[in-house]
Amino acid sequence: MLEIFILGFIAPLITICFLFCKYYFFRIYVVSLEHQLWADIIFYFFLGTFYFVVESLTFFYFEIICFQYVVGITAFFLDGRIRGYLAFALMPPVLMLVELVNGIYSPATIQYVFVLMVASIIFCELINFLVDIDLFSKYATSLVIANIVSPVLIGAQWRSTIGTSTSDVYVPILIGSVIILSFVYGYSAALQRKEVQILELRYEATYDGLTNLLNYNSFADYVTGKKEEKPQHHVVVMLDIDNFKQINDTFGHLEGNNVIKFFSTSLKIFFNRNCPKNVEVYRFGGEEFCILFQDRNIEDCFSLMLRFQEELSAKNFLTDDKQAVAVTFSGGVAEANEFNEIDQAVKEADMALYLAKRAGRAQVICPACQI
Repeated sequence: MLEIFILGFIAPLITICFLFCKYYFFRIYVVSLEHQLWADIIFYFFLGTFYFVVESLTFFYFEIICFQYVVGITAFFLDGRIRGYLAFALMPPVLMLVELVNGIYSPATIQYVFVLMVASIIFCELINFLVDIDLFSKYATSLVIANIVSPVLIGAQWRSTIGTSTSDVYVPILIGSVIILSFVYGYSAALQRKEVQILELRYEATYDGLTNLLNYNSFADYVTGKKEEKPQHHVVVMLDIDNFKQINDTFGHLEGNNVIKFFSTSLKIFFNRNCPKNVEVYRFGGEEFCILFQDRNIEDCFSLMLRFQEELSAKNFLTDDKQAVAVTFSGGVAEANEFNEIDQAVKEADMALYLAKRAGRAQVICPACQI
């Protein structure tokens, strides 16, 4: 019963505790460190301590070494092969220390363990090439095989050492491997759910729910961001759907929302086809939109908006009752450069938009353009 208790529960629980520290506390702690080097030193110090405890425990009771590849395999598949290599490479020196402490140091044993370590890495690399198997299945297969095969090759003297059948040792190791896998699977699933929730919240904070365009908060974040991370030259275009209140009053707010979606979809299709790079479209709220061009000539941007105006006027929006509605917009164009901030350009584009509406709507005005 001793081997079942230690190999099936105690050693796996120690391993789980270390993995939990690695993937939870260390992630939190590493963020507070200014230098990654210190984080790596602390991590590998605790990894070496973990190796020493588990290897000493299993060797003291059974004269075998178990679960020594769990962290290396976990790091290989979940953190990347480089971290996995480093976790693997730390194991032989710690095993040598365990043997020295127990007075049974053998260079041949260390060399044999090193060969097994290299074989485990090669096995992980080979199974990682299988494209038809999901990542966790690759991880689970590598972990179980390494946990079972390694003690067999290293501890062929089990029968004489513990005086019991080989299956009495295999079963606890298999149980321990299943316990470790269950923890890793549960934690990974919970972590993925949390990351999905974070991405969803980030998306909701960044994009407009109705149009899937970037929202005003995204625009404000960009404007207030570091100047050295942005181009110096921008062109700002402010747009407003004409007679939107009349559309709402005539067809209802649901159709009004559909008009907004129709207009935003038309914008996205037009820019994906004609100007896919260095341009962002924002919904400021209601029927008002903003287009921000990076490093483009203001006349070119003005010409693009005139082309979009022509394309939009060539098609009508159809209500649920199949009534055709002409959707037009008014726009203003202004320039932001090293002499003119983006927020000031927004005000100038807004003034041009107001002039376009006063002049009869369905037009784009660019006071600084020569065309």
